[in-house]
Amino acid sequence: MHSIPVLPLPYGAAKEIIGRMKGQAVPSGWQGGLPYTYRIEGGPELKVRVNVTQKREIQRVYNVVGTLVGSENPDQWIIAGAHYDAWAFGATDPNSGTAMLLALSESLGKLSQAGQKPKRTIKIAHWDAEEQGVIGSTEWVEQFRDELDAKGVAYFNADGAVTGRNFGAASSPSLKGLAINTTKAIPFPDSSKSVYDVWLGKRTTPEPPLGNLGGGSDHIAFYTHVGIPSWNGGTGGHSIYHSNFDSFAYYERFCDPTFKMGPLVEQVFGIMALRLANADVIPYDISRYGTDLHTHFEGLQKLTKAYDKTPTPFSFDALIKAADDLKKIGEDCEAALKSVNLKNAKAINQELLALERQWIDKDGMQYGSWYRSLYASPDPYSGYASWMLPAFQYEASIRETANLKKWEQKYLDAIARLKSRVEKVTALAK
Repeated sequence: MHSIPVLPLPYGAAKEIIGRMKGQAVPSGWQGGLPYTYRIEGGPELKVRVNVTQKREIQRVYNVVGTLVGSENPDQWIIAGAHYDAWAFGATDPNSGTAMLLALSESLGKLSQAGQKPKRTIKIAHWDAEEQGVIGSTEWVEQFRDELDAKGVAYFNADGAVTGRNFGAASSPSLKGLAINTTKAIPFPDSSKSVYDVWLGKRTTPEPPLGNLGGGSDHIAFYTHVGIPSWNGGTGGHSIYHSNFDSFAYYERFCDPTFKMGPLVEQVFGIMALRLANADVIPYDISRYGTDLHTHFEGLQKLTKAYDKTPTPFSFDALIKAADDLKKIGEDCEAALKSVNLKNAKAINQELLALERQWIDKDGMQYGSWYRSLYASPDPYSGYASWMLPAFQYEASIRETANLKKWEQKYLDAIARLKSRVEKVTALAK
């Protein structure tokens, strides 16, 4: 249990306290947004009385998970989840995601009753205690870790799914192609364009700004502890994050006055889930691993060079080459899968399920062994940022060079395992 009392302060109280502080000023970079000098100490004359009343009680946590059993591959799971606990009214966070998944459950149920049952199992999960440290989903993942390791195809997360009309998403590499192609098939409300067109906007880039998934919500345990490809998406634009103003009146007035954004997000989640569920061969974006790895290693090269002043600075060249080799092998695999021998579909899918798991390291990260993915992690300082190749990110954050060779070998080994699996898929597809 934490021993430091913590409580939110209104502006009036903060103004009185900070304005009266006379001690040493905070270091560079620690000055906050109020118009007063932030100080480490109040000075000998300042006394503040703090009265914190927080009951310590055991509270039961409830996860609600519904299952639509697949007709052909019931032991392959696509999971869509959102948390349902809120700090206050929670109209956008989390209720816009909760409502969207309830609607999706109804839609999938109607399809099933009409004889269109998915081939793979789809689970719809509502998590409790996300706001207290992503507790509900994490406990569930830990309880079913072995089953998820064997059966988990993908996890889709909704958290504050609708706060405006600007579509956005973040994803593990293997789901990026699926996400982009799905948005091309969905019309954007009140326009003649697709979600993809609106998402791309006036950019001249080859694809919309699809982010990299790391921290902040219920995908963490699926993605960084077990190694299940994960995705998080929704529409944004307005945010009064975790405040009492996140009410239905606010949602209706500012976020989604026409109530069309929630159905849009439901379509994206539903079509992605069904495309994964019904495909003969799981439609992962295999070459994207190499593409994204190249980008991340190049970024780390620049980051490390900024502080590595040793006589022989560490180089990411071997890792960049491994990433490029993996991309080429991935492209070859995707070409082979276009004319796949369906007699081998079951064996191919088993190999595909294992791809993301190759990033799982039994010893975990140096800042916490529970975080086992070498590919992605929340940052250990806030829990919100997305750390790609987190072992290297952590060494950079503490400006350390002694362990870089050790981590280089771990990453080279993981990429080699991934290459081997992809080559098996290619061989089976021919």
